[in-house]
Order: sequence, then C-alpha cells, then structure tokens
Amino acid sequence: MMFDVYDINWGKHVDNKYYLEEFIISEAHLLAFEYSFSKLKGNQIRCRPYGRGHYDLTINGKEYSTRVYQELSGDNELFFIDEEAIHNICLRKQNHKLPSELQWLMLPKDIETAERESTIKNWINTVLNFIGEPTMTGK
Repeated sequence: MMFDVYDINWGKHVDNKYYLEEFIISEAHLLAFEYSFSKLKGNQIRCRPYGRGHYDLTINGKEYSTRVYQELSGDNELFFIDEEAIHNICLRKQNHKLPSELQWLMLPKDIETAERESTIKNWINTVLNFIGEPTMTGK
C-alpha cells in the first residue's frame, strides 16, 4: 500500500519546497501507523495516491495555485495552498498559523466549474485577509 504526506508547516520544509514523500507499507503497518497518527493533533484524511493535481487561479492580477487531492473514501477533493505560484509564498509561510478551517478547503468532486472557482477564490481571499495581505475586495 502506498500513500503521500503533505505537511503544511513551512518550518519543516527543506529548500523551501513543499514536503511530499511516498511510502510503501503493508496493510498491518498502515493500520498501526494510522492508530499512532490519530493520537496527534491535526486532521488525517486518506487520499487516492495518484488522484492529485493543481488548480491555478488569478486574484487581483496575482497568480495563485493549489495542490488538489481526491479523498479516498468519498466524493470530495481537498485543496491545499502550494508553492507553484510566486504569490503563494506569503500564504505558505503563514499557513500553519491559520485556524484549521482555513488551512485547506474541501469541495465535492462534481461541483460546477464556476462555483468551484468562486469558492476557491473566496477561500484564498479569506486567507489573505486573515494574514493581512490586500485582496481584490481590498485593504
């Protein structure tokens, strides 16, 4: 069995790259790992190992991007702020300080394109407002 780990804590990153590793383990080890993992703070969500991608968008003339994962059990996608776009750097450095409900976004996989874009823009704008960065609704 294989799974990926995406860590939002900027301080753990090496050479300012997001942390993404691949592990191959047995089912028994996975269950033991998940049990140990459940004791830690934070959210643990199993995602499809090869069901991932990027979502890019522009807000107020600035390029932002997210890393997208598909939830293993369910019909949702999870969006995390990555480092693919230059304007994400200010967000990534502050991400671990955000309330947990702003650190990532979950949307249904079958959401309409316009609604998806609007929801992601609203999430990014909310994060920008929280950390004190100007947004398209402006500071």
